[in-house]
Parts: sequence; C-alpha cells; structure tokens
Amino acid sequence: EKNGLPVAQVQKLVDEHTDSRTLGFIGEPRVNVLELNIALKALTGK
Repeated sequence: EKNGLPVAQVQKLVDEHTDSRTLGFIGEPRVNVLELNIALKALTGK
C-alpha cells in the first residue's frame, strides 16, 4: 500500500491494464505499465 491505495483496487487496475496474449494464444499476458502508472497517478491525485 505504498501509494495509499488498497491492494484490491491496485490489482483491479493491473487486470484492466494487462494486454491479452497476442492472437489469443501466443506469448504471455503483459501489463501495460505506462497506462497502469497513469491510472494510479489519477487515483492518488499525484
């Protein structure tokens, strides 16, 4: 809770900003870190 947000709320954001596998089956899901950070900053007002 480094940024003052509940873990569940942060997890929800991570889930929302995770890109699915390429073509549905190739590779691993990956988090779009840039979008996630923007969303976190918007929530914390920083």
